[in-house]
Amino acid sequence: MEHRPGRIRGIWAIVLLISGVALNAGAIALMLSLFKPVIYGGDAMLPTLSDGDRVLLKKDPPEVRRGDIVSYESVAWQRSGPSIGRVVAVEGDHIAFAKGDATLTLNGQPLDEPYVLGGAPGDPGLSFAVSVPKGRVFVLGDNRGNSEDSRYFPELQYGTLAVSDVTGVRVPEENALMLTFGLASSVGTLALPVGIGLGIAALVARRKQPVPAGPVWGAVHVEES
Repeated sequence: MEHRPGRIRGIWAIVLLISGVALNAGAIALMLSLFKPVIYGGDAMLPTLSDGDRVLLKKDPPEVRRGDIVSYESVAWQRSGPSIGRVVAVEGDHIAFAKGDATLTLNGQPLDEPYVLGGAPGDPGLSFAVSVPKGRVFVLGDNRGNSEDSRYFPELQYGTLAVSDVTGVRVPEENALMLTFGLASSVGTLALPVGIGLGIAALVARRKQPVPAGPVWGAVHVEES
């Protein structure tokens, strides 16, 4: 078979271009199906989140755990749009605070909350004692002195939220899954210019292919005697 100059580079160019597009499109499609980026508004989650911070949420989480930062929508709380708070207790937990205490207590033990603004987990001094019902969670803001959360709705299931009201769980951007998506997208992005470069090189090589010598039409061949 006759070898065409630039043929191998042309094949690699096509492979890299297709791979680059597929990796980028696949990473974006998977990201959009599993995660949702939102812009946080307000100061109820200071100092963890500031007004205008970007928050990446995993949609429809299979479980909600203590310490999770979650987005939620509660019709009972009459909120306009989703809110963000931190889960401090889950079903079966007993969470309590008495005015004057240094910390909240979880199942009878002091709850360590290094994320609370000003180290004042009991601000503004609202006392409560709640045993969280099945399928529900107790949610507070990290800025306890300026957060309308579970403490303010004791008449509604003791201020707890249904787990079904939770619409997303915050995912740290250094999460291993996020790193995998980022790596796939980076590889795809790198493959695109390499593929384009190889394609151009293949075209140049083909244009430089020498034209095979042949008979000159109209010329007379004379044999010497």
